[in-house]
Amino acid sequence: ARESWRQSNSWGDRVEEEPARPPGHGIHMHEKLSSPSRKRTIAESKKKHEEKQMKAQQLREKLREEKTLKLQKLMEREKDVRKWKEELLDQRRRMMEEKLLHAEFKREVQLQAIVKKAQEEEAKVNEIAFINTLEAQNKRHDVLNKLKEYEQRLNELQEERQRRQEEKQARDEAVQERKRALEAERQARVEELLLRRKEQEARIEQQRQEKEKAREDAARERARDREERLAALTAAQQEAMEELQKKIQLKHDESIRRHMEQIEQRKEKAAELSSGRHANTDYAPKLTPYERKKQCSLCNVMISSEVYLFSHIKGKKHQQAVRENSSIQGRELSDEEVEHLSLKKYIVDIVIESSVTVEPLKDGEEKQKIRKKAKKLKARMNSRAKEYESLMEAKSAVSDSPFKAKLQRLAKDLLKHLQMQDSCSLGSNKVPGLDRTLGEISRILEKENTADKIAFRAAGGLSALENVLQTVTAPTNLNAVSRVPFKSLCSAVNVYSLACSNCAENCTYVLFSNKITFLMDLLIHQFMVSVPDDHNATAGRSVNKQVFEDLTTGLLRITAVIFRCLISSFPDGNSHSTALKILQEVKSKSSQVEAFNSRVQDLISYVVNIGLVDKLCCCFLSVQGPVDENAKTASFLQGATAMLHGMCQLCVAVSGRSWNIFDNTRQDPTGLTAALQATDLVGVLHMLYCVLFHGTISDPNTASPKDSYAANTVQVAIQSLRFFNSFAVLDLPAFQSIVGAEGLSLAFRHIISSLLWYCSQHTCEGLLHEVIICVGYFTVNNTDNQLIVQSGRHPTVLQKLCQLPFQYFSDPRLIKVLFPSLIAACYNNPQNKIILEQEMSCVLLATFIQDFAQSSGQVDNQLSQQREKIFSSQDYLELSNRFPRQSWEEARQFFLKK
Repeated sequence: ARESWRQSNSWGDRVEEEPARPPGHGIHMHEKLSSPSRKRTIAESKKKHEEKQMKAQQLREKLREEKTLKLQKLMEREKDVRKWKEELLDQRRRMMEEKLLHAEFKREVQLQAIVKKAQEEEAKVNEIAFINTLEAQNKRHDVLNKLKEYEQRLNELQEERQRRQEEKQARDEAVQERKRALEAERQARVEELLLRRKEQEARIEQQRQEKEKAREDAARERARDREERLAALTAAQQEAMEELQKKIQLKHDESIRRHMEQIEQRKEKAAELSSGRHANTDYAPKLTPYERKKQCSLCNVMISSEVYLFSHIKGKKHQQAVRENSSIQGRELSDEEVEHLSLKKYIVDIVIESSVTVEPLKDGEEKQKIRKKAKKLKARMNSRAKEYESLMEAKSAVSDSPFKAKLQRLAKDLLKHLQMQDSCSLGSNKVPGLDRTLGEISRILEKENTADKIAFRAAGGLSALENVLQTVTAPTNLNAVSRVPFKSLCSAVNVYSLACSNCAENCTYVLFSNKITFLMDLLIHQFMVSVPDDHNATAGRSVNKQVFEDLTTGLLRITAVIFRCLISSFPDGNSHSTALKILQEVKSKSSQVEAFNSRVQDLISYVVNIGLVDKLCCCFLSVQGPVDENAKTASFLQGATAMLHGMCQLCVAVSGRSWNIFDNTRQDPTGLTAALQATDLVGVLHMLYCVLFHGTISDPNTASPKDSYAANTVQVAIQSLRFFNSFAVLDLPAFQSIVGAEGLSLAFRHIISSLLWYCSQHTCEGLLHEVIICVGYFTVNNTDNQLIVQSGRHPTVLQKLCQLPFQYFSDPRLIKVLFPSLIAACYNNPQNKIILEQEMSCVLLATFIQDFAQSSGQVDNQLSQQREKIFSSQDYLELSNRFPRQSWEEARQFFLKK
């Protein structure tokens, strides 16, 4: 209990609980309690002290004696040690003397051994000399013996060879006898096998007929069941579609309300932004090249225009580099601070441009190789054309045209007008006759009767027109007046275009007879005159504006018409083209498709090697403003982009792969893809940006998308986007890398945003569909490009796609256009999916994918039967051609996930 009390109470508590004592209490108690034994007298104490001193004296004496004894023992031990050390030294001295004596003995023995060894070495040398002499004698004896053996063996071999020859003759006679016997047996077996095979074939034919009959009965039964299931499925889908349209209408009304609220917010924000703050990528910057180029000193990147400037500043690499090289008191810089620091510190003007001097020798060798290749291609095409012309002369074309005789007369008149020309140019009285003849031909061909066009070609009309146009490339001074007036040349080009328009026979003839090469040469001649062949032309500043005249535009239009017609009549197994049939009858080893492909590949390779793509790039780069009021420039741009579009489609057709753009086996022997990559899509994106945005960044009102574009501008945009889409089909990774690069990605975003804004204000379904498809190709399986469509001013490109009219979310035909692009832009991108969910339900996209997956299995058999018809009008809208089929299920799960 006391122990527990101690643990429960502290030391202070216990001290305080003790009762207080009076002063002096301790001394009093000590005296009271002391025992009587402790109280001694002085005498007793003294006696006691003396006894203690006596004991101590005795103890000291005893210790002294012990110490003396120890010292005596120590002295004796010291003497013993000294004696032992002296003995040890004597012993070492004796051992050293013995060792010296032994060493002397060993030295004598060693010397004797050396003398003995020298004597033995001398004896060995004598022995070796004797042995060598003996060996030489033995070798000579062995050689003589071997010679005798060789002679004896040769004689034996000769006898053996003669004996084997006799045996071989005997065996050959026996073999011939056995062969004759075996041949007789084989003939007997062959006759027996033939008889058995005939019986087996008859039996198999009977079984095949029975199986075919059973298969037909089963197919009829399956077809009846399929029709019943399809009818039930259609009814269910119709009911589900009606319910879905009701839900979509409700969501669309809510979206319109939100859209109006956002518009009000944007108007307020636009009023704030117009107050004059620093420029950004929300407004379209200028793509015009700087007079003095700039450079990012941090990234060592050349900057040629404002578009490239803002695109580079907003790039991830540049912003990361700026943040790594600069910091404010240890914190990370914001985007505005990075932009301000970049413009102030890192973007500098280049005072002296460090132009990389190209080695003249290397450049000349490269151009010489290209010219040689072009000459080889032209020679090969000319040889094929001569063979084809000889075949065509053997079989004259049959035409039921009512104007056949008149067209023959007019074709002869064309040649007559050229033959009656003066030495320098046509006489003044001959020009109206030539124009009158061309006008009559044009009026006949404008009726779009295919028989008339075939009759004109059979009468030699195309060759006559070629002779007229050939006066342009006559070897005269470039500044001299042509022998045929410019107006007549334009009329001839118009007639040529009418003769080939929607006429597969004439277009095939132009291709196989190599007249298309003459048109390409004429085009490159026109460009050589107007577009200088130097490095400054790449900027488009030195292009002569005469290149945009009607003659060049007409030639581009002819080429585009021929390409479009060749694509629409791409040869398949059921082709009825007379030109192809004639070629196939003679060349049985090569099919129609192979003959067509080889000629198209040679043509495209020739176009690339003569530099036509580079000249077109210079022309596109020279366009720095609007074309609303310039109809000639607009027509030129339409014709050029249409020709590029046709070249890309032909290249896809002859590449030997399907329309599936996700096929990794991309082979382009023509070199067209490399040429388009090297020129950044021939500068078409640059041209389209300058045409649509010809204001400046300092004036947001003019730099913003216009409320309306002229018809010429809209057509240029449509043709340009068709070219982009066809190149994406040709090589999707190359298209995404070019358009997604710095500078071009910003320009592409502004172009798409502007065209979507225009389509929201005006009805232009063709343009809108091309824009939607282009956005899908731009973003499919590309995370960086997906970020581009959701950046910029609101509404972004992705938001504008989500805010399209209600028909694009309810009409199956329009859903087929829009939904694949939305899937491509949002797949595996949570940020884009969030933006999409603000405007519509992702379940619609998942349902769309599921419906396509179910229906694709039913039509696979039909598509497999039509593999050769590549360029169907609706093929490019299919989901499988705009989003990889292997990702359909993952995409459906992604859009269903909350």
